[in-house]
Amino acid sequence: MNSASILFNGKARAVATAKSVWRDWLRLDAPVMTYVAKVLLAEIMALWLSLRFEFDQPRTAMMTVAIVMQSRAGMVFSKSLYRFLGTLVGVVVSFVLVSLFAQEPILFLLCMAAWIGFCTAGSMVFRNNHAYGFVLAGYTLCIVGLPAVASPSQTFNIGTTRISEILIGLLSASLISDVVFPARLWDVLRDAVRHRFQDFSSMLREALGTEAGSGATRPALTRFMGDILNLETFRASASLENDPSRLRRLRLGQLNSGFLAVATSYHALERLLYRQQRNGRLEVAAALKTCYTPMGDALVVEGRSARNELEARKITSNIKLYAEALPGHLASARNRLQNRLDATAQLDFETGAELLTRFVDELKTYLSIYTALNRPVATDRKVAGQALSLRMHFDPLAVALSGLRGALSLGLLATVWIITGWPSGVEAITLGVVTSTLFATSPSPTHTIRHFIIGVIIATGMASAFDFYVLPQVHGFAMLCMALVPWLVICAWMTTLPSLAIIGTSTFINFLSQVGLTSAYSTDPVLFSNNAIADLLAIALSGVMYALIDLSNSRWSHRRIAKALRRLMVTACREPLIPSRYRLEGDALDLVQRLGSLQRKVSAQEKEAVDWLLSTLEIGHAIIELRKQMKELTDVALLARLNDCLDRIARLHETPTVVNHDNAVQAIASILHAMEDIPAAMALPHATRHQLNTMLHFIHDALLDEESVLYVSTPLIAEEGSNAA
Repeated sequence: MNSASILFNGKARAVATAKSVWRDWLRLDAPVMTYVAKVLLAEIMALWLSLRFEFDQPRTAMMTVAIVMQSRAGMVFSKSLYRFLGTLVGVVVSFVLVSLFAQEPILFLLCMAAWIGFCTAGSMVFRNNHAYGFVLAGYTLCIVGLPAVASPSQTFNIGTTRISEILIGLLSASLISDVVFPARLWDVLRDAVRHRFQDFSSMLREALGTEAGSGATRPALTRFMGDILNLETFRASASLENDPSRLRRLRLGQLNSGFLAVATSYHALERLLYRQQRNGRLEVAAALKTCYTPMGDALVVEGRSARNELEARKITSNIKLYAEALPGHLASARNRLQNRLDATAQLDFETGAELLTRFVDELKTYLSIYTALNRPVATDRKVAGQALSLRMHFDPLAVALSGLRGALSLGLLATVWIITGWPSGVEAITLGVVTSTLFATSPSPTHTIRHFIIGVIIATGMASAFDFYVLPQVHGFAMLCMALVPWLVICAWMTTLPSLAIIGTSTFINFLSQVGLTSAYSTDPVLFSNNAIADLLAIALSGVMYALIDLSNSRWSHRRIAKALRRLMVTACREPLIPSRYRLEGDALDLVQRLGSLQRKVSAQEKEAVDWLLSTLEIGHAIIELRKQMKELTDVALLARLNDCLDRIARLHETPTVVNHDNAVQAIASILHAMEDIPAAMALPHATRHQLNTMLHFIHDALLDEESVLYVSTPLIAEEGSNAA
């Protein structure tokens, strides 16, 4: 090899390396730098407009920018809307309370405590930015109403100025987000859907090489359900976007619902195969796995999972061919096993075949929606009915305790303020209310409080250096901007780091709240120190209140979530109208998502709630399918026996005791045995009788699964009941 070729190869490798580094920079670092630059522009714009209009507190507009600024324009629009609505409601309530109780501070504070409790409870009931609107309505009353205790005549001016300053911040953040290098939600949603399908396909193929039920797929399924909730959060903000995500909101919801159906059907199939292996029916499990294995080849394009919708169309064609061949595979396996299995083992095989067929049908449906993702969808009832819908589900007692916590935080801080006459009491009350309401829906409020207080300490040091050493040297708006840029860049950059996101947000907000960016600058170290102490005291009190009444990580809360999930099963068994699986899935996910267990690594306590979720979806789907087949029946005696089975299953989920468990299992076993002897059952169409048998057998096996959360919890609950007696 001559020197010229060596030089050429060296240059080629250097170019390839440079291109790779450039692509990585564009993918990882460029979005962060763009976001920081946009935050900086929005902050400077808010500062300039506030000074131009001669507002008293330009830092309020800058704080608004720091709070609502997000990486995607649609998320900024959504949060800005609810921040404005929450502020407006809070200002109106302030005007009403001041007009009623301006001369009665105690009554005013009592009403304020009631309002704070109501808003805290509202933030627990609703989700996403709806909850944020309640938080704003609560602490805006503190900002506008508390100064009225000393000077009621200033209430209107404070309220209107507050709204004006916030509007400036919202306008600046929204305008910069939508005009300067706009990042749309559609890119996030589309990439999330693509990665989810790619990961799910890889999981299915990898699961073929592992023992069914080994537990390898459970963390992935939990993560997929968390991804569904994250996608729903983004989808909720898409209505204010001006990109394809707004036109395809219903299809994304339909896609979420379809994916949840596929994931839960796969979980049910996997658990069934595992139970068959554990119970010694290896021949049945092997036959089903032989029919299932060819799917692995159908899920690949050029030896890998599909990366986009175009490649997914090839997968769709492969799955359709596999689905067409599946009945033949099942018939062949059935013929091989026919004379070698008893009746129970044959029913095992038929149940597995039914679940496998259902899983393949749902996978085909999901793929058809996924491949049509880029096509707009008409707003019609059919599509809207198939979209995942998270309804409001909440624990009234937990909501009441959360409201009580917010009211107590206000009451304690207000008492200290009144007794001591502390000049910074209003600051302490406001931040105490903010933290006691804002973090109420956090998966781990005490963890959030610890990170938030670190941010306050950092912000206090930064603000003191800026106020007392930098700001006195500033002359003119240009120099002010130059002085602010390094501090704002550091704060904005910290918010982009996942490990420092809470600390960075706290640092950003508290730095802006403490710097002397007011219409009349004055350096007062005593007032600054008082305000810093007030902030730390308020957050420390919130931390104590969360430690005393922490509804998210307690065993009590997880038990109540499990009980609420079991109530969904009772509803599925007893409600006159058969609930749709979309409703069951949405209700179950909404209950568990309030724990935050699907968005992070699951702890031992949270594992029980996730297990109840999977159990609810697994058995609930079978019950819904069973009830659909029961609609075809006309024989009163057969219907009565099936309804008795459903009632016993409902009683088991109402009170999971050993007696109720045995009664439910015996009732299902009895009707399964009788289905072969009752003339009315034998006269049913083969498809209906087959569906009834397989669903009953699946529920029977699921109840006998010694590793299921229902089976494991039954002795525990029975013991608790006897101790209570």
